[in-house]
Amino acid sequence: MRAPVHLSEETLFGFLTSTRLPVVSSLSLVIRWASLALAVAASTYGVGCLWVEDGLWSSSLPWSGALPMLASAPLFWAAWLGWRIQRMQRAATLLLLAMFLLVSLATWPRGVFSPLWYLHPVLSLLATTSLGVIPGLSMTLLAVTALLIATWVSPGVAVSPAMLPDAWIHTISLASVSLGSALAGAIVNRLVFMALMTAESQRRKNFESSRALRHREKLLRHALRVETVGDLAGLVCHQLRNTFQVLMGHVTLGAMAHDEERQRRMKLIEETLQQSQPLLDQLMRMAHPDEGASTACELSAVLRQFRDQAQRVLPGGVALTCEVPDQLPLVQINPHGLVHALWNLVINAKQAIDGEGAIRLRCGYDRRKVWIEVEDSGPGIPPDVQERIFDPYFTTKPIGQGTGLGLTAVARYVRGSNGAIEVESTGGRGATFRMAFPRVAGAVRAASQPA
Repeated sequence: MRAPVHLSEETLFGFLTSTRLPVVSSLSLVIRWASLALAVAASTYGVGCLWVEDGLWSSSLPWSGALPMLASAPLFWAAWLGWRIQRMQRAATLLLLAMFLLVSLATWPRGVFSPLWYLHPVLSLLATTSLGVIPGLSMTLLAVTALLIATWVSPGVAVSPAMLPDAWIHTISLASVSLGSALAGAIVNRLVFMALMTAESQRRKNFESSRALRHREKLLRHALRVETVGDLAGLVCHQLRNTFQVLMGHVTLGAMAHDEERQRRMKLIEETLQQSQPLLDQLMRMAHPDEGASTACELSAVLRQFRDQAQRVLPGGVALTCEVPDQLPLVQINPHGLVHALWNLVINAKQAIDGEGAIRLRCGYDRRKVWIEVEDSGPGIPPDVQERIFDPYFTTKPIGQGTGLGLTAVARYVRGSNGAIEVESTGGRGATFRMAFPRVAGAVRAASQPA
């Protein structure tokens, strides 16, 4: 289970890390390479400046010498180590703090009019946007304080006493711009944070709705089985009742016979029980809610296996035949769901036959699809009933004997397999249900001889 998301009002990185959004990986790469590159560059350049005369801290050197580099290098390394231990917030904070320190110390000897001071508003906007209001404003206030102290202590070599008021005006203006950038970044941070919170909330709702929908769909599929399982259980019980009568006859006759006849009767009892076992296995499989996944399936094997199972269940007066071509293309379906659909159609056909009759399974294909037909010799289906036969809860059975979900389950399965189902019926000539499934392109498997 995913760990709960902890929303923070002060950090955007904490929120992004907890939600595991794709943008986190991009930010992580930026922090990683920026901190590592700046750490190596600052350390190398700072050590190199120590060998230069007056290289510790001088306005004559690029980036004002070794002091700014050596002072900020540990923070850059610490930011890189923070990335290594997956502390994004700490790494980003140390990286921006090191950049503030580097810019302030590098610009200090150059005076208040140095263009490098204008990096402070940019860093302030970046800090408050990414780190949040409190960390970003804290860094901005430290940078503004450093600017004010630098103006007070050393406004610059080229700044004469007459230009000092202009220097202070420039300093105050620049400090105001930095604070304004920080406030703008805080507003952006809040807006982005609220947008991400809304998106995360919607994503959670969609995820929960999708999970609930999948659960309801699974329960519905199981509920749609109930009618078929009940009808099949009735047929199985009828056949088992006949089997028990046969067993009782063998037991009675074997008790009165000699040893050789008793052994023969025992063998017949064992064979009868073995013939009854598949009936119970089929009933248990039908009652199981999990139908498995779709796979490339050859229908001939499924139909022949189903024919063998159904012949054990159907009454003796109902003849079941199966006609399958020598070659059949493969179809992408769920074979367990197909068996469930066939049981629905065969049981409906058996219920439509009054007394003796016949049920015929046929299978064929053309260039685009493979189809299965279930035909019965019953009285047929009236035209007005054909229009509603696949509607949920529609049934022509007496009250208490049908739920109207059997054919609905068949239609849902066929359409869920990208197929189509239709019914043809003429009064007094039975009914034919046809399920058509798209064939797998280029796949044809040799089938067994037709039954």
